[in-house]
Parts: sequence; structure tokens; C-alpha cells
Amino acid sequence: MKYLIVAFLVSNMMWSQDLSSHLWNERVIVIYADEGHSKQADLQFNKLIAEQEKLVERKLVIYKCVSGQCEFYNGLSSKKLLQLNQSIEGFSAVLIGLDGGKKYKTKAVVEPSAFFSLIDQMPMRRQELRDKDK
Repeated sequence: MKYLIVAFLVSNMMWSQDLSSHLWNERVIVIYADEGHSKQADLQFNKLIAEQEKLVERKLVIYKCVSGQCEFYNGLSSKKLLQLNQSIEGFSAVLIGLDGGKKYKTKAVVEPSAFFSLIDQMPMRRQELRDKDK
């Protein structure tokens, strides 16, 4: 079950190597939208990247996928574009943990704090904070 979301994404996307490369290294937020929901995707993306320091601190990377085009953002390097080999309907944002498991999914634009508070409650994040304090 842990790898279910990564396996799903890997089997349906041309950029699967990019997602699987994050396993155990980074948490991932994938924002999906069709053309009719692109404004929601832009709003969610912009809310998140405005919190660059918090993204980097939590090892978060973002993929914003709108109508077959995906934009990758990690807060450290320049954005890169990727192709999506899957049709998208509506809008959703999914948080994938370090272990590759789906931790949260929403069909509405949410504040970044919703993602951050979930991450901060995760055992691996708590361990990261303990290790940082040493």
C-alpha cells in the first residue's frame, strides 16, 4: 500500500523516473488540473511557492500538471517542464510522503499550512526535527 500512489503515477506518466527519484529523499505535492481548472492550479501553486523556505525545510517538491504539461519546482533550482501521458479531469492536489504513500488529497485550493501541519505530525518529520535540535 505504501507504494500504491507511486506505482500508479509511475505506470501512467512519462516522467515516472522523476517521481520515483524522490522516494525517501523528498515529499511531493502533485497539483492536477484540466484547462478549465487551471486558475485553481495556479492559485494553489502560487500559495505554495510563496512559502519557499518552509518547502525547502520540509523537503517538499511540487509538480503542477495542467492539460498534459507539468512544471517541476523544488525551491532550489530553476523550474523544468515535463510531459504528462495521462488525461486530467477537474482539480486536485495530492501530498506524497517520503515513503511514496499518499498522505492527503484535496479537490479544493488549501492554504500551505494544511500541508505543513500534516507533514509536521508525521513520524519521519518529527525525527528530522529531533535530529536538527541535536
